[in-house]
Amino acid sequence: MANSAKKINKESTYRTIAVAATPIIILGGICIGFGWRYVRRAWKSKQNHVRSVSLAALQGGKLALDRLVDYQKYRGKATETDVDIKELETQLGKEHSNFKELQRVLARLEMSRREDEAIKVLKNALKKAKRERKSHEAYEIEMLLAEMFIYKGDFENASKCKCLAAGEEEKVSDPRIPLYKAIINLINQKEQDALQHWEKFRDEMQELANAPSFQEEEFLVFKNAVLHLKEDINAARQLKKL
Repeated sequence: MANSAKKINKESTYRTIAVAATPIIILGGICIGFGWRYVRRAWKSKQNHVRSVSLAALQGGKLALDRLVDYQKYRGKATETDVDIKELETQLGKEHSNFKELQRVLARLEMSRREDEAIKVLKNALKKAKRERKSHEAYEIEMLLAEMFIYKGDFENASKCKCLAAGEEEKVSDPRIPLYKAIINLINQKEQDALQHWEKFRDEMQELANAPSFQEEEFLVFKNAVLHLKEDINAARQLKKL
């Protein structure tokens, strides 16, 4: 009976995080491969590097497609990004936030290079959630904050987010935790640590219903995608200096 309850609770947890923790789906290496060629052609033609599309490519095809659609609609338009700041505040102020919509709003803000403002709003929302003892909301908001730090290239602050330590300290099963840790370690040139986190991510993903199986060579695909993300972060930093 205890095992059944544990299993039900675990499946409920997975359903809760499924929106934000979309798996890396590789259909014989084709999905990510073609996705990267398409995305990089688009970036070269526009001379604009979008980090959120890179991270979305790591997280899954549907999320990456949403990012691309939003990029076409929202790139660099000040009036629309002002609306997005208000939308971010509105969503975070709701009793039950729509975390899928929050991710898309945050991606649009990153595309407009307003991640600093987004981070400020998220920090305020995190403080409020903690003050009101809304542990689930606080956890999800901090996970979004960690993602924004990764977009920004601020891996030190991303690593300090307590939600990324939850997997070890609180035994939380959330594939985003090892995924983000693997990204951070690869960018910091700690490949062995990154591989260990990747393997944990892979194992947790395979416990999900209908999850794809992972092949050993897929770590190399993941590694290349992270290197592209690092290039995009560096390019965005250079653009900010202009």
